[in-house]
Amino acid sequence: YLLAEWSISQHDKLYSNPGIEVVLVTQCSIDRLSNLEEQLTRWTGKSSVAIYVSPNEIQSRSDVIHAILSTIDRARNHAVNKDRTLKCFDVAITVVEVCVDDEPYPINYLRNVALLEAQRQHLRFNPSLEKSASLLVDVDFRPSCNLYGIVHSRNATEQILRQRRAIVVPAFESTERDCPHSIAGLNELVRKGKAEGFHRSRFPEGHGPTQFDMFWDKSLQCHQEDNADEYCWQESYKVQYENMFEPYIIMASTDVPLYDERFQGYGLNKVSHLATVSALKGGEFFVLPSVFLVAPAHERSKSWAKRYGKSQSGESSFNRLLLKGLYYNFKKNLEAGGEPVVSENTRWKNQQLLLKLERKPERKEDESNNSMGRNSIGRTKSVSCH
Repeated sequence: YLLAEWSISQHDKLYSNPGIEVVLVTQCSIDRLSNLEEQLTRWTGKSSVAIYVSPNEIQSRSDVIHAILSTIDRARNHAVNKDRTLKCFDVAITVVEVCVDDEPYPINYLRNVALLEAQRQHLRFNPSLEKSASLLVDVDFRPSCNLYGIVHSRNATEQILRQRRAIVVPAFESTERDCPHSIAGLNELVRKGKAEGFHRSRFPEGHGPTQFDMFWDKSLQCHQEDNADEYCWQESYKVQYENMFEPYIIMASTDVPLYDERFQGYGLNKVSHLATVSALKGGEFFVLPSVFLVAPAHERSKSWAKRYGKSQSGESSFNRLLLKGLYYNFKKNLEAGGEPVVSENTRWKNQQLLLKLERKPERKEDESNNSMGRNSIGRTKSVSCH
């Protein structure tokens, strides 16, 4: 169910609109609310969040709702305290309650819920999705302080919406709980051995194609430029997709494919999605220097333990075998031009959005044809059936 919607129209913002609205799209469980608060505080813009509530937590639904809304209020207050002119912070919250104990965490279903809700919210204030883009990120990551501004520039509009590029925001992990806000702060931690490219040591395939050495060469130069935004976009560089590449990206919303919901729990859920993105984009991604996402070190999740843990080696081995077979099936389906497998609920929501997009031009044409009588009709003009 929808717990919170956006309340701020794109036209209410105090800055001149560059022609793009990037929405942070993420998901989490109740035990990750503190990470969500940090993420939203850093982002300061619009977001769409799907929150998973387990059967045990449903028993205290009022406490859960209070915890979620309090998290959003604190994030908003922290963001506003940093910038008193801030008018673009807004969060849509969809709560997903489950009734079965011990079911795998439905991560890709949650991602689809947040993604489709972001598009629906945008259409509440806009006639189409032509200005909408999505930042697809996991809740553990904090954006750099300059990310929001750089991806809401005219250069961002050109590369994301007009050239239809998939933009990689480089991801890092830090051993420090207090994650850096700036390139200078991140570089200092990297030099001290307290931060590195995300999973660079444990799973280099995941983010290795980002080419972190090139990222640092360009980012440190960008730091010295007067017009950092212009330089940042001019120096974005192309990388080719490689198997298992799973960066965090920004794309035009209408280009984002749905996530395959057969992937649940830990393992290959995002890898499968990026493989689909690669197929749509001809294997090309563009890395943006001088901006980043960074996650503090944290303990392995329960989903990871079920699939890769040693305490239940028999069950873990079986789960890994199932995952391997699922990914093989997914790749064969992708190579054959098939679409990601999703639930009936996700398919229905997607169809509703498509219908809404079809109706918007009709409504616009109707308003244009009846513009001569608009003064006499007034507000009732918006009440129509299709």
